[in-house]
Amino acid sequence: MLDPEEIFADLISYRKEINATEVHLNYTLKPFRFVLYNPIDVNAKYHIMPCSVIQRTQNNDAIKNLRRTCAVPQNMSVCSHCVNSWNRRFPEVPLDVKTFDLAKFFMLGKYYPEVWYGIDIPPEVNMLGGFLLYRPAAKSEFHFMRCKIVRYDEKINWIKSYRFAEITSGGFELEDGKTHKLHPCRECLTEWDNGIGWKSYSKASDEQKKAIYDCFSIEEFFEHCNNQEHMPDKLSELYELMNNNAVWFGSGVSNDYPKNWEQITDMYRSSHGYHCEHCGLDMAGFPELAITHHINGSHPDVRPENMKVLCVWCHSKQPHHEKSVPLNQYQLNLLRKLRREQDIKISEIP
Repeated sequence: MLDPEEIFADLISYRKEINATEVHLNYTLKPFRFVLYNPIDVNAKYHIMPCSVIQRTQNNDAIKNLRRTCAVPQNMSVCSHCVNSWNRRFPEVPLDVKTFDLAKFFMLGKYYPEVWYGIDIPPEVNMLGGFLLYRPAAKSEFHFMRCKIVRYDEKINWIKSYRFAEITSGGFELEDGKTHKLHPCRECLTEWDNGIGWKSYSKASDEQKKAIYDCFSIEEFFEHCNNQEHMPDKLSELYELMNNNAVWFGSGVSNDYPKNWEQITDMYRSSHGYHCEHCGLDMAGFPELAITHHINGSHPDVRPENMKVLCVWCHSKQPHHEKSVPLNQYQLNLLRKLRREQDIKISEIP
């Protein structure tokens, strides 16, 4: 049998890459991240902290003319006074006006909400300021709390197949690389507010539930959360979950297979003799029936302990695989033949 450490030695650099520090975010703090800007001043800059300009607007009550957003205001660049103030206050995290990137700024390893203390922050206008959880392969729904489905996937360690979406992006990037609109998870709608449900979803009629589901507004949801004195516990739990798994959930991390996946799976299956680790089927004569399965659903996680050789039937019965891994008649007939020859009985095969 081949040495697993030798097989996966070439992936060390890849593992370091997906553990990059820029994907370690802190989602648990309130207020959500934002910048201030003046929407009617074409020459204005946007502000990341209370610089001298913001202090003047505060003193002359012009602060009420500013707006806040989590995205870069159109055709605006960062205020140099803010950058200079930041560098004086936080020299350990220096910023540069010329290379400043707001997305990377929001993704600092630590966030400093205290910089805005004492400033009368203007009311929100079309502000989206949070993160939602979803599975790129699901193509159906997103989660705004740690609902029953999320808790189950935590239990089976499938949580690492999830990703977060910064909702200022306006959509969810799925496995096809395109941005899609997703619906809210019905379990989240039901469990919100200690089981009362979002907009009393739990007590609503079927017709009302459909309307709440179809008309769910992410903007309205986060506006509601931002207006609370404290972040809702259920949302806070979700952010804590994201923070604990930031290396997997990071927006810079995809769920794609490694570029050398074909080599990895060939070596891994051959090192196990093409035997199914669940039912024991010997597939050495038909290696196309042997699948290298990711136990936690995260394709970049190619540690030997996260992989298992399964026959196509056992693979199709893994969590979240029932609908996404269909079997053809040729595979079913071949499985019947091999199981009969090897006296392996699996009653589920039709």
